[in-house]
Amino acid sequence: MKINLNNLSISIERDQNKMIKNEIIKRGIKPENIERIEHVKRSIDSRKKSEIKFVYNLEITLKEPVSNLHKDFSIPKEIKMEKRVPKKDMGSIAVIGTGPAGLFAALRLCEYGFKPIIFERGEMVDNRDKAIESFYSTSVLNPNSNIQFGEGGAGTYSDGKLNTRIRSGYINKVFLELVESGAQENILWDYKPHVGTDILKVVVKNIREKIKSLGGEFHFNTLVENVVILNNKVVALDIRDKFGNKERLPFDRVLMGVGHSARDTYKMLHKNGVFMENKAFAVGARIEHPRKDIDEMQYGKFVNHPLLEAATYNLAYNNREEERGIFSFCMCPGGVIVNAASETGGTLVNGMSYSTRDGEFSNSALVVGIKENEFGDELFSGMKFQESIERKTFELINNYGALTQNVLDFMNNKTTTRQLKSSYPMEMKNYDLNNLFPEVISNNMKYAMKHWEKTQRNFISKNANLIAPETRTSAPVRITRNEFGESISTKGLYPIGEGAGYAGGIVSAAVDGLKIVDYIFTDLID
Repeated sequence: MKINLNNLSISIERDQNKMIKNEIIKRGIKPENIERIEHVKRSIDSRKKSEIKFVYNLEITLKEPVSNLHKDFSIPKEIKMEKRVPKKDMGSIAVIGTGPAGLFAALRLCEYGFKPIIFERGEMVDNRDKAIESFYSTSVLNPNSNIQFGEGGAGTYSDGKLNTRIRSGYINKVFLELVESGAQENILWDYKPHVGTDILKVVVKNIREKIKSLGGEFHFNTLVENVVILNNKVVALDIRDKFGNKERLPFDRVLMGVGHSARDTYKMLHKNGVFMENKAFAVGARIEHPRKDIDEMQYGKFVNHPLLEAATYNLAYNNREEERGIFSFCMCPGGVIVNAASETGGTLVNGMSYSTRDGEFSNSALVVGIKENEFGDELFSGMKFQESIERKTFELINNYGALTQNVLDFMNNKTTTRQLKSSYPMEMKNYDLNNLFPEVISNNMKYAMKHWEKTQRNFISKNANLIAPETRTSAPVRITRNEFGESISTKGLYPIGEGAGYAGGIVSAAVDGLKIVDYIFTDLID
């Protein structure tokens, strides 16, 4: 028999395992009847800095059934996934991109007995690592293998956060697959689970090998230059390998998980008549603090407690007059800031953490919401706006670097004169970011900062610095699809994941890949 005990709060100063068992026994369960106690979820309640607590949701397996359970216990609800069987005669299938959406779509196809061919413009993750390290040391960019492109997608070089706002029965499948492929087991129950880029590199390789063992076929260093469409239906792909060899390959169905930075692919699809539309996105900078300042902000006197990891935060401010959100995004506790360029002559930043999260600094994107068509009515107006900031930054530095400014100086429209200490590995140039961004971005960042200066200790201080620009928070366009996941204009084309405009992180992108495969390639059975 299994029972749940939810919202159990225990001070971090107490012996956690002992107190959990005591609380279960206190509610009428005999100790000899407890077979196993599993964490379903664990979170931190740090609202009262004088008394920080862990909050647990538990699943308890009992040796013998118990009647008349205490009111705090409940019987767990069984999550039932719909039963599906693969359709027949689906033809040849291609998957473009090996980010979370592409990898999990390919895996799902293989599990149903299909043999997808997977194309990735970038390199396998080990070689991708070498390309990125070379870029940091030489400033010579490989446009097809970098922080944005390559095995595992942009998420491989991130914090590897797995928290998501979506609700889906597919989430458990994603988490179990990640653990089976090498991720930490605690992601199954931690309230804010993360993997870290060092572990993610292992995970994506193991998922690749599993797909290959099931019949999937990978082609790395292979750019899909064109989707051939006849009579509004996909019929082939034009591909080019790293040696420049070109080939046209026939396909009946194409799942497109290309990521939010595949601007050349967006343009190619639009040229071929694939329907797309503008969507909102966000632009701003990375804000970086000494990790100890953020830990102290969140944990108070418990800042050095051995049970507490590097602290996270999630801040938001709503400018009601403009109906505009300003918010932190992709927070990397104990992490580093990286250069995320993917196009020659443009530079930008992103954040990344390793599994230990033990770096000297913590950083987060601090971004301002940009509305649809705010910078023009053309389909690619938002993309052109992103590009203009990236190119302007490159021109100001004359290199792939970043513009930097102390937060207090930014709020006072002053260029920082001292050299700033940062985790960022490339060239930094002090610059007044008020002259980089249009006023709608810089003014709204200041509104939020003034609010947080009053409400968040340590957040706005002489130790807080901005590293800019952060432009690739999400896709500025959506490749529009119907309720079954097929392009509304092009039969046989299935846009998936973050680049298609239907996801916002590792988990939601993976779920999208799984879901669309089930919708298109299977039939429901009773």
